[in-house]
Amino acid sequence: MLRHCKHNSRRAGFSLMEILIVVALFLSVLIVVVSLRGNIATLDQLVGQKLQSRGDIEQALQIMATEIRSAGPSSLGSYPIELASSTQFVFYSDIDKDGLYERVRYFLSSTTIIKGVIRPIGNPLSYASSSEIFTDAFTNIISGSSTVLFRYFDANYTGTSSPLSYPLNTAAVRMVNVSFLADVNASTSPKPEYFTETVSIRNLRTN
Repeated sequence: MLRHCKHNSRRAGFSLMEILIVVALFLSVLIVVVSLRGNIATLDQLVGQKLQSRGDIEQALQIMATEIRSAGPSSLGSYPIELASSTQFVFYSDIDKDGLYERVRYFLSSTTIIKGVIRPIGNPLSYASSSEIFTDAFTNIISGSSTVLFRYFDANYTGTSSPLSYPLNTAAVRMVNVSFLADVNASTSPKPEYFTETVSIRNLRTN
């Protein structure tokens, strides 16, 4: 005679409360993962920006160094250096290799180092201040009231000597040092980076 098995009165499976708890845990984990991925993406983007900025700054710094190194008398016969201060340097250099010496000016304006160029024009040649062309040479500069962008050295500079003091005699300048702090986003890590370049003016070495 067959026996009928008694069914358990409690059905197999999860209760509604258990399902809700599992869903809540899943959503919590999902939120953490998405947030983590977002933070990693932001960090990658920031690091990428900083690396790109560093590369751009180093390239622009080399361009500046080449221009200063090749400084010479203006196309009118003026002395190679027109003005040398802590935040501005004005000199003459044939930056486009056309045989004429442009008036080149680098100066600090807020958080940007601006480059101004005046090409000699006319017959006879002249440097018209109204024709000066401005471009941003370096951006995101960390500046303050005591910022010293340019330092100048004479023929006695050995690598550790003190820079020339003011009032500055431009005729004594043989080397120029440019130094600054720059950052893409100063409010986040990593910290701002320090850039520096010391350039010897080729045409003034033996003078």
